[in-house]
Amino acid sequence: MIKVLIVDDHHLFAEGVASLFKPEDGIAVVKHTTNGNEIPDILAGSEIDVILLDIDMPILNGIACMELLKQKGYDKPVVMLTMHQSMRQIKDALEKGAQGYVLKDASKAELVQAINNASERKNYFHPKINDQVFDYFRGKSAGKTGLQELSEREKEIIKCLAEGMNTKAISSSLYISEHTVKTHRRNIMHKLNVKTSAELIRLAIDKGII
Repeated sequence: MIKVLIVDDHHLFAEGVASLFKPEDGIAVVKHTTNGNEIPDILAGSEIDVILLDIDMPILNGIACMELLKQKGYDKPVVMLTMHQSMRQIKDALEKGAQGYVLKDASKAELVQAINNASERKNYFHPKINDQVFDYFRGKSAGKTGLQELSEREKEIIKCLAEGMNTKAISSSLYISEHTVKTHRRNIMHKLNVKTSAELIRLAIDKGII
């Protein structure tokens, strides 16, 4: 049974989502909070496998919630469940380590798939934004290489890779989780439209990143 925490300021919506799941789905909503500041305490006291997280919330928005989780050292898979489908919101969520991004008009089947994927540390994007996301991260739009979209953290990870460091070593060097390293690495590959570390390092050298 995959145990889910919903973080959303709308009680009726959260109750509606919770009521969707039947025992045969293998998913159960075990906690709900409207206040992102409560997430660390909930994780400390409850067994949670996946977090469903809204972006628009009055006390602490979803992106800030992910920052809080990182600060507190929690590495739980997060699926953004939101009405927003702007590239800026999607980019912010993925750069903070979101495992998936689902719109609130998703079907039950889509939400079940997203939660199952997240529990296995796999990505899931709502069909409405799937092409948009991957085109963006592959740097296909307007013929861009994606170099201008790299964050400072991503550039640090590229330099570590060039030095021959593996995921565990990068995690230790930069004081971030191994999952976060993998997420950054995946995003870098998409942004620069490369498939291997060797291609990534060659491009980084050519463009003066390292």
